[in-house]
Amino acid sequence: MFPEEYHAPELAGKPAKFEVTIKEIKMTELPELNDEFASEVSDFETLAEYKDDIRAKLQDKKNREAATENENRDKVVENAQMDIPQAMIDTQARGMVEDYARRLQSQGLNINDYMKYTGMTADKLMEQMAPQALKRIKTRLVLEKIVELENIQVTDEAVYQQIGKMATSYQMEAEKLNELLGEKEKEQIKEDLKVQEAVDLLVSEAKLV
Repeated sequence: MFPEEYHAPELAGKPAKFEVTIKEIKMTELPELNDEFASEVSDFETLAEYKDDIRAKLQDKKNREAATENENRDKVVENAQMDIPQAMIDTQARGMVEDYARRLQSQGLNINDYMKYTGMTADKLMEQMAPQALKRIKTRLVLEKIVELENIQVTDEAVYQQIGKMATSYQMEAEKLNELLGEKEKEQIKEDLKVQEAVDLLVSEAKLV
């Protein structure tokens, strides 16, 4: 029955009967997350290998973003006074060496062969990476402090939107990537989004000056 205050007076308060014909029903069936799925959507044979690759790409993406940080943020970092333990610098540098090894591997080069041909050693690589490692640590600490002082928060919806962007680059469905990622990876995405908001805040304030 139409409501008494229906916008068409001739129908107000009168009984109504609607007949509809359903011509088609569509539903999305998501494939099961298993080794077969991994082999179909990637170059890997197992789901475990595919997950490891996604995690490695997440880490690589984070490192590349850190390597191209905004000049305004760098100025803030340069002015920040902090004592960084050598162990923390070593850990960061070691991670950078491992990332470098993965990039070489993706190009068909072995890190040991690379060092043999160039006369480089693991210690020399660590030494070369140390200044950039220190800068990355200081940058992250400064931005995390801004996140804390500004009480920057990121919603689960924002995290899912970011996962959707990542899924597009992987040519897969966002829901599937969401299932593949563990809570640790999702929490890292959330923290990275907070840091990015801190970067945006610095850039915005720099433009106002």
